[in-house]
Amino acid sequence: MQNELDKAIQLVKILKDHATGQPASDDHFVQLRAELLQNLTLKNLLPPWLFTYRDLDSFWPFIRDKFPTYAERRKFLTEEFDSVFNVLEFGELSQNEPKSSLRNVHPLNQSQKKGKVFLVHGWDNAAKQEVARHIESIGIQVIVLHEQASSGMTIIEKIEYYSNEADFALILYTACDRGRGVTETKIPARNRARQNVVFEHGYLMAKLGRSNVCALVKGEIETPNDISGVVYVALDPVGAWKIEVNKELQACGYSLRG
Repeated sequence: MQNELDKAIQLVKILKDHATGQPASDDHFVQLRAELLQNLTLKNLLPPWLFTYRDLDSFWPFIRDKFPTYAERRKFLTEEFDSVFNVLEFGELSQNEPKSSLRNVHPLNQSQKKGKVFLVHGWDNAAKQEVARHIESIGIQVIVLHEQASSGMTIIEKIEYYSNEADFALILYTACDRGRGVTETKIPARNRARQNVVFEHGYLMAKLGRSNVCALVKGEIETPNDISGVVYVALDPVGAWKIEVNKELQACGYSLRG
């Protein structure tokens, strides 16, 4: 049976082979990736992009566009997994851990965890402010993506980077779009959340776990029918939603103030 170090070494070799035009097994990569992502010790050490690129075909445009030479790609991949190898081999992070040219991400320690909540929202600024102020009132910092520094990152890279700082996400479904199926000509268009909200909802469920993501629904909003079974809470005007959100946060391990 392979240990975690062997798995990490093989995963990096597969990535380097694929990034430099060598034969590489996609099935083996998918298997190793899934096994390493299930390791809670390594979860915050693994590169954020590994959560996004599920196979070698999706990884290829990322590495191809970021680094034109094979040498740059090999160097990048080595640096991205340095902290993983240091922990697996020596049980600690290197004091001189190199930083990649794409990001400057430090894995979270226990004192940093359970302190922030990632908030996904649409165009309803009043609803966003109401939810954010409640979370702050119970002693938890809110991460709102557009309020964070971009530092040259794309939107997806910002989501990957800043979602690493949270163990829980709130998804705000508000009536920002309207739509219907192309064959539903006799049915009125229904209120929908923005497409980015639905996308980030699915992404964060995959990254944080379904039990660590809660969707707040304001009014009559069409919700995705292929992710049923997730937590949906009505954003009611009397504020009963706050009790439900507090329960979800406590179940995730957050300490609430007041």
